[in-house]
Formats: sequence, structure tokens, C-alpha cells
Amino acid sequence: MRTTRRQLLTGTLGLAALAGLTSCGSGPGEAPGSLPATDSATTARIDLTIGLTYIPNVQFSPFYVARDLGLFAEMGLDVTLRHHGAQEDSFGALLGGEEDIVFASGDEAVVASASGSSIATFGTGFQQFPGVLLAPADSGITTVEDLRGRTIGLPGHFGSSYYTVLAALHLAGLDAEDVTLQDIGYTQVTALTTGRVDVVVGYTNNETVQFAAAGFDVVELAVQDPAEPTLVGPGLTTVPGRFEHDVLSGVKEAVLRAEERILADPDLAIEATMAEVPTLSEPDQEEAARAVLAATSELWLRNGEPSLEVDAEAFARMGDFLTEVGIIDAAPTAPTVAV
Repeated sequence: MRTTRRQLLTGTLGLAALAGLTSCGSGPGEAPGSLPATDSATTARIDLTIGLTYIPNVQFSPFYVARDLGLFAEMGLDVTLRHHGAQEDSFGALLGGEEDIVFASGDEAVVASASGSSIATFGTGFQQFPGVLLAPADSGITTVEDLRGRTIGLPGHFGSSYYTVLAALHLAGLDAEDVTLQDIGYTQVTALTTGRVDVVVGYTNNETVQFAAAGFDVVELAVQDPAEPTLVGPGLTTVPGRFEHDVLSGVKEAVLRAEERILADPDLAIEATMAEVPTLSEPDQEEAARAVLAATSELWLRNGEPSLEVDAEAFARMGDFLTEVGIIDAAPTAPTVAV
């Protein structure tokens, strides 16, 4: 169901701005889709393609680092990273066999699954949902309960941004009729700083960073109860049964190791991303990327440690919530895969 966040980080990084299931190589006696017993030069690795749902940027640095430092290879995997086009459906290439895994928003994955797509999430990359509402610090708006009668700017009535607004209204006990929802495209920063709207929907590792860089003070309004979240952030999604669990577990382990290394040495992420985005060699672009990385790496943490754990109960709540607000007819029966 994907409608792309096509300007994700465009403003930030410009602040001055999964081949179908590829044949799984396996050695004698190995079942297709199982990890090889060793990582020797004579042992065939499993080929797979991971889709990344936006143009190259530092938010995807764990995948770059896992590839460049051989962490995928250590798991017996030969990984190709594929970035999506601006108008590309999040799950089209996965379902069409061009990708084997895609890193995509958890809420959109549940909507796609509920709509009949055979997909499921096996790793949650952002342990904290990144969606927030943002209001000027001097507006007097400090909680979602203050939204009544306000105008909220959002890219459109679709996708994760729209679900973020619905979650905020749900948390506040409000209905869409209690506010004005104004489609503004991906112009949140301009719309808020010029007073065109009272509040905008954004991401704590994107628009919040842009406002800080612009010197415009904002208040972040949490859109859900952190103890019982109703939305889940981006994660690793695949077609159930396409690979053995050991393969999926290897992908998770490689990405987790990359996150751990980045937290210990953020320069690894900047250097790996610079190979994908050469303009990061410019000082202002690097500074912007470091700010985004700092905000993004906070989202990886669960109880203070990086994690790709899937909270099945949160997915169940999300299915119920999206049903309640009319986005889907019924929650999917198996939105996650235990790995």
C-alpha cells in the first residue's frame, strides 16, 4: 500500500539541502535457503537482495556497514542492496520477486498484509516509532489534547504519516472532525515556519532535525503510549517461507552487529554512506548527516541496547487500531514471523 516518503531527508541533507528469489546457492547436502555450515571460500553463499525504501542516506547505514565490513558474508550471505525509486511501491519488488527482503514501515506492512499481500515482518529496525507531531515551541500546544480546533499539516491522507495523525487523535480521544487535516505535500518545514498550519506530522529523525538546523524551536508531541504502542516503525519484511529461519536470523544478526559498531564508532556510518552519497564529503552535508544519524541511532535502542526484536503484541495492537480507524477491514492473522 506504500506511498513513498519521497522527500525523507531531502531537506535535511540539503540543508544549505528484495531479482526474485534468487537461486539459493547451497553446498552438497544443504537444504535450499539454509545457512552454510562454514564460511570458507569453497562454500556457496546464499544470494539475496534487500530493498531499501528510499534513495541512499545515512538512515540505511547499518546495511551499508554490514555489507562493507563483511558482516553479511560472515553469516554466509551474499547481499545486494537495492534502493527504491521515489514513486515505487514499498512491497511491489518483494512480491514480484525482484527483492527477497525489504526494510519498510511496520504499519504499512500490516496494511499491505491485511489487503492480501503475503508478507510478514521478522525484525524491527526502529524500536521506537519515529512519527511525531510538531508544533512551534511558543504556540502553547504541548500535548495531543491541545489539538482540538487546530490545523494539522500532513503529506496526504495516506501512508505512515496519516496513520501517525490518526494515532495522535486516538490517544487524545479526538476524531478527525475535531481538527482540520490539511494536505501540504512534503512541505512540513515551510508550512509550519510560515504559520500556514498549526501543527505538522513528521519524524523525529527527519523534520525534527531540520527544524533544529533551521533554528526554529518546536515541541514534539508523542502520538502513542510508549508502554502500549499502536504503531510500529520500519523493519525487515519478507515473503513467509521464501527462506529458512536461519537465513533471516543471519540477516538480523549482521544488521545488529553493524548497529553496535556504528554506536561505538559513528564514523563507520558516515564513511559507508559517503560511498553511496558523495555529496557528504561537503562539510555542511556531513554535519546534517551526523545529526540525522544521532537521531536515528536512538531509535534502534530497546532498554538502552540496539535490538531488532519484534514485539508481536504491538503488531496485534496495531492491527486492531488500524481496523478501528477504518484503514483495514480486519487485522492480518500472521503479520510477523518469529526468527
